[in-house]
Parts: sequence; structure tokens; C-alpha cells
Amino acid sequence: MSLPSVLLLGAVLATLWIAARSWTLPVFPGRTDFVLMQLSAAWWSTAVAVESMVPAPADKLFWAEMAWMGIVCTPSLWAFFLWSYTRGELPARWRLVLVGVGLVTWAAALTNDAHHLFYTAIRPVDAEPGAALVYSHGLLFYAITVYIYAFMVMSIVVTASGIHRATPAYRTHYLGFLVVMAVPWAANAGYVFGNLTLFDLDPTAFSFLMMDGIFYWLITRRRLFELLPVARDALLDAVPDPVLVLDGDGTVVEANPAAQALAGDHAAIGRRLADLPGLSALSTMAFAISAPVSLTLDCGGTPRSFEVTWVPLTAGGGGRKVGRLLMLRDVTHRRQAEMRLEDTVRRLDIARLEAEERLVAEQEAKRALNGFLSMAAHEFKTPLAIIDGAAQILLLDAEVKAPGMLPRLEKIRRAVRRQVNILETCLADDRLNDPGFALRRDRLEVPALLRAAAAAQSDAAPGRRIELDLGDCPERMTGDGPLLELCVHNLLNNALKYSPTGTPVRLRAWSEGEPDGRSHLALSVADQGIGIPDDELERVFDRFFRASNTGAAAGSGVGLNMVRRIAALHGGMVTADSRLGGGSVFTLRLPLCEVALCQDGMAGMSAD
Repeated sequence: MSLPSVLLLGAVLATLWIAARSWTLPVFPGRTDFVLMQLSAAWWSTAVAVESMVPAPADKLFWAEMAWMGIVCTPSLWAFFLWSYTRGELPARWRLVLVGVGLVTWAAALTNDAHHLFYTAIRPVDAEPGAALVYSHGLLFYAITVYIYAFMVMSIVVTASGIHRATPAYRTHYLGFLVVMAVPWAANAGYVFGNLTLFDLDPTAFSFLMMDGIFYWLITRRRLFELLPVARDALLDAVPDPVLVLDGDGTVVEANPAAQALAGDHAAIGRRLADLPGLSALSTMAFAISAPVSLTLDCGGTPRSFEVTWVPLTAGGGGRKVGRLLMLRDVTHRRQAEMRLEDTVRRLDIARLEAEERLVAEQEAKRALNGFLSMAAHEFKTPLAIIDGAAQILLLDAEVKAPGMLPRLEKIRRAVRRQVNILETCLADDRLNDPGFALRRDRLEVPALLRAAAAAQSDAAPGRRIELDLGDCPERMTGDGPLLELCVHNLLNNALKYSPTGTPVRLRAWSEGEPDGRSHLALSVADQGIGIPDDELERVFDRFFRASNTGAAAGSGVGLNMVRRIAALHGGMVTADSRLGGGSVFTLRLPLCEVALCQDGMAGMSAD
């Protein structure tokens, strides 16, 4: 056994002992990476030691290849440890990536005889038995070297940034990192680029073991991994809100940059809180308060709002009070937002009250208008009935005495009927809009109702023909007679209005059975008129909607909407099928049983 192997194996044992001690230390960021790095360095050094002991060149080459697992993992785990210690713990999955790269590299090294990407040739340094080997390196060796150097550069950058951020009291920790890192970096660079060796071996393994020894000294003598002081200092600096630590006499012993800025140009540390112009108002507060208290401070002539919290600091198991922690949370913007919100809510409340008053006034006006319209409709019906009666008497007399007056008298009667239909629609709409509305339950003779409606519409449109198909029409049903009659009138009136002269309108009624055993009255009104555009067919039942091709034809857009609402109240529905220029078919389906009638008046019904 040679001196290099003895030294290496002794260093390996020391490294394993240090790894075990490190694992028993209190948890610190990067502990797992640090211990794995020591184990990886121990693997590497053990392989180098065995390489120096075996005499055959083939055996030496084998152990040189075995070392690659440690060669790849040691620098990368070291970089991960530094990152975790200075910037926060890395996820475990990244550690698995490093180990995976190490295993792949190890497998490639062990199969070097097949590709010679690691070592292209080997030769002993001299003719002595068991002499060390000199390796000629292949392309993969240099690629892995670049990979390792990338992690070493990362270690330097991370450590340098840690020095920049650390307070003076803790910068020695990071300087220690840099000093330790310089050892393996210099050793490896000397071996790769200058053929520097130690006992004819790569000195990098020795340097990593020496690095472990230095770290052990830093751990035991410099208390390197006592992280809490470092973390607390970094946390205090990172908090954006002012934080102060006071001793028992009210003297500021620590203050973060935000608190120092709040104190103005005066140095806060070492002075009593009452002597600091920007913070003197805090000294008058009760120190026992632990819940946040609102306070406004004058900061350079600008008032700022804070939530102030006092936290007592105790030492030892007896709870002896040694000072207080003062935390100020700047809530200026929140207070301003709350004031704006309160003002907005106040104005919204005023607007809501005004809107409610206007709504009440509008409802009163609407009720008054509806009452007037209902009264006016009733009042108009009486003189219209008188006019129609007088026209009928004149018709009887004109048949004998003045036949030439007959067309004029018929025109009067048609005009009266149109006005009566408009009034009936207004009255029905008023009735449907009444919150207390309830359907009538009349026993209706369906064929008679349909014939009467067809006759009335024929009288109103002389020369027009309505064809009736009532062969399968049910005899009776239960429903609101006036409303259903109005539905038929509206459907027939629309069909006659938009059909060309000389074309018939067909009214058909039949009974339909449903799978649940209930029966429906199906009523269709078909015309050969102008039809409805496809993109407007779905809106034809909307209130006040009129198709774009209706032209100058009279209409309000209320009738079909009323048909849909009346059908829904009876538990039925109305549908439209139309082809532009080819006529329309409106189909009304109503249940024949009384159970389907709406029980809650107009509850849930929309006029739209």
C-alpha cells in the first residue's frame, strides 16, 4: 500500500465521519446536498486510492472509470448546496437530475473500451511495476469537464451574490465559501490544462477532501451553520415595513432600512424611541398592546397611516422580558382606498334611494296609466257598440231604400270591429300584466269558438277566404275563453294581413296524444303570404318585434307575444314555421285537461 493510498483512505474515513456529524447538526438549508457531496467525494477518493494500489494497467483504468460517478456528482452537489444555503432549498427533483447525469456518465466511462470517448490511450509514467498511468483524453472527457466547470462557475456567482447581500457580521461565512472553493478549482484546472499531479495522480480528489477538512473547521470553530442569526438578519432587511427592536429602556437596538428611513436623517440605532422625530409618537403608546393599533405619523410633512403592533421579547425559560419588537405596517393606501370606498358606498346609497323613489313614482304612474287605458277602453267600447248597432239598423234600411250605401256601411262596421279588436288586445294585455291575474276555467265548445273567430275575421276582411278543417277537432276543453278566442283572432288576423288577395288561409284543429296519456288540442293557421326571414324567426314572438319585411302593414308587435304568454299560462306552447316568400304556419298546442292550467296567475311569466 502506497503513501498516496494511505493518505487518501485516511481522508476518506475523515470525510465519512464529517458527513455523519453534519447529518446530526440542526437542520440547515442544503444539508442533504452537503452530505451527498461528502459521500460523492469519498467515493471518488476511494476509487483513486484503489487505482494507486492495484498494479495492472487494466485494473488501474477500471478504477479510474469507477471514479467518474464521484467526479461528476461532487462539484454539482456542491453548487446545489451553496444555492440552497444562500437562496433557499431547491426541489428534490433537481437532485435526481444530477444523480441521473452522474449515472449516465459512469456507464459511459465503464464502456470506454467500446467508444474511447473518455480515454483514447494510456501509458505508465515509468517502467516501475504498478506505476501511475498517464491518460490521453477523448471528446466526452472535455464535454463533462465543461459541465463540471459550469457548476463551479455557478458556485462562484452564487457565493459572490451572497457576500453582496450579507451584513458585515456574516460576510465571513461567504468568504469562507470562496476560499474553500478555490482549492478544488485550482487543482482541477492545473490537472486538466497543466498536467499538474500529486503523487502522479489527479489532485482534485485530494483537494475536495481538504475542502471537507476546512469545512469541518468552519463548522466546529466558526459555527458556520448557525443559520438563525443570518436568516433573521436577512428577513429583517427584506421586510418592506418598518421593524424596530427596543431594549427594556426603550432604546432602539436594531432597525431595518424601512424603519431607519422613517426616522429621517437621524440614526435610529442606539437612540431612545422618544428622541426620534419621526417615531416619537410611538413612545406614548402602551407597551403592553399586542393587537394592531392604528396610528398616523407625520413623515416629512406627509401624513401616513400605520398599524402598530408591539411584541414582548422574553429570554430563558422563566419568560424574563428583555425588550420589545415594534412592527409598523403601512396602510396609507388601504386607508385612502377605504375612504374612497366609503364615499362611493355613500353615493351609491343615495343613488339607490333616488332610484327606489323614481321606481315607486314610475310604478304609480304606470298603474295610473294602465287604469286610464282600461277605463278608456271600456268607455270606447260603449260608443263603438252604439255605432255598430246604428250601422246595422242603417244596413237593414239601406237594403231597401239606398242600396248604394251598403258598401259604406260595411266599411263602417269593419272599422268598428278593428277598433274593438285593438281595445280587446289592450284590455287583455292589461289583464295579463296584473300581478293578481288568474285564468278563468270555462268549459269551451272548441268548434263553435273557432267558427265564430273565423266568421268574425272573414267579416273584417271581405273577399278573403278562411278554410276550416275541424274534422278531428276535440269537442270541449277547459280554459280561459276570452283569452283563447283572442289567440285565434290574432293568428287569423296576421295570416290575412300578410297574405295576397285571392289566397286562402287555412285553420285546422285536431287532437294529439302524448306518451304520458294526456291529450292536446293542436291548432294551426297556415297562409301563403310573405313569410318570415330565417334569422328573424326565433324573435317573432318577442314583444314589440316586427319582421323587417312587413313594410307599411299596420301592427304593434304585441299580438304574437300575447299568444305565446296565453299559451304558456294554459300549459301549452306556440311555434312558427316559415319560408321567406312561401308563407307561414303557426301552430298552437294546448292541453285539454284542466290540471295543466297555471295555478299561480302570472307568477314567473315574462312579457318579453
